[in-house]
Amino acid sequence: MKPTNDLLTLAGLGVNLILDAEQKPTTDLIQIAGIIKMKSAHLTIKNASKKPLADLMQICSVCQGNITFEF
Repeated sequence: MKPTNDLLTLAGLGVNLILDAEQKPTTDLIQIAGIIKMKSAHLTIKNASKKPLADLMQICSVCQGNITFEF
């Protein structure tokens, strides 16, 4: 898995990303999701069932309409 800083840089370029919920803390996913939204890109989070509903809702709040959860 790439370091979060690398993923933030890629997100800033407008790249669509697929990330694993088990590999990144929620705070990192929220940061990445916010940049993805600003660039009108798309974020897919695999293994979303590993995160609590409250965490998923936080991620959604910063990336509405640009996110897919795979359970």
